[in-house]
Amino acid sequence: MGDLISTTEAAATNVSNSHPAVAWNARLREHGGHLLQSWTWGDFKQRHGWIAERILVEGPNGTAMAQILFRRQGPLSIGYIPRGPMIAGDAETLWPELWAMIDQAARRQRAISVIVEPNEPLGLPGTFHDAGVVAGPAHFQPERTVVAPLLDDDALLKQMHQKTRYSVRLAYRRGVDIRDMVRSPESIATFYGLMQDTAQRNEFGIHSLDYYNDFVQMFGDDAVMLGAWSEGHLAAAVISATFGDEAVYMYGGSSTQHRAHGAAFALQFEAMKWGRGRGAKRYDLWGIPLQDPESTKSEDSNTIAGTRGSDWRGLYRFKTGFGGEIVTYPQTMERRYVPVLPWLAQRLNIIHG
Repeated sequence: MGDLISTTEAAATNVSNSHPAVAWNARLREHGGHLLQSWTWGDFKQRHGWIAERILVEGPNGTAMAQILFRRQGPLSIGYIPRGPMIAGDAETLWPELWAMIDQAARRQRAISVIVEPNEPLGLPGTFHDAGVVAGPAHFQPERTVVAPLLDDDALLKQMHQKTRYSVRLAYRRGVDIRDMVRSPESIATFYGLMQDTAQRNEFGIHSLDYYNDFVQMFGDDAVMLGAWSEGHLAAAVISATFGDEAVYMYGGSSTQHRAHGAAFALQFEAMKWGRGRGAKRYDLWGIPLQDPESTKSEDSNTIAGTRGSDWRGLYRFKTGFGGEIVTYPQTMERRYVPVLPWLAQRLNIIHG
């Protein structure tokens, strides 16, 4: 699977050519679509248990694009549109045309429902009922994030909170060395070791080693794996990627033993500079708690709280310290084809896999 479906002959001619991935991504970038709606992301997810279908609606009323990821459980599946669809034009007209095609894809995949997690308000009039959907489940991607404009170096530092700016400069004074990690099996294994260390320390789940390897290999020059070395030891590493005007912090970890001297702060600063060099205008730090914590201090009130399990105080303080804008994503939506089964699919955790 993974073929493009189009509702117009012109669109099919322009996109379903000998290079459909290139054409899809170009059109998505043109309209400000998200990385998770890119053809590359769909191909990447197909290596890890998903089926991708892409739909383009194009005509005098504008353009709508949706990449649907289907996850199977036995003979049935559930569909998921992450950070989409992209709608540029008359949403009231494009929405039913788009769903006519999504419904066809859902029938082919024997989907019991399709969950939509928009990247921005879709401009639809009326209620969810009017749009043919119901309120969806809790977000699978972060419900809130921090997006920092990618200005010149001095302006990037100036927009940071004072303590974050101090930590970035401290890293350079202490000789923290930040460089691109060669995409070798050894480097991926080293990165994965940091992820395992961080997951154990902070009590969260991670993907397999192959998942991270496939990501950096498939995104090619649109992804970077940066490491921060302190006193000869790898202290932290990140994987970031760009799509269109946006760079995104995708994955990162740090060493419990060697994280110090502001390495993680300088690492993000360098990732921002890399994204800017790739033409991005903003940097998504990818996820903060839905509610601002009352305090980011630890229980002894002398240090910043860490991050552990559902306690994201430390993460909030770290990411908001880079300045920028806090963005809250719209409510998820769901189109149900079999009314009772979507509830069961969510209980079985099919989307998270």
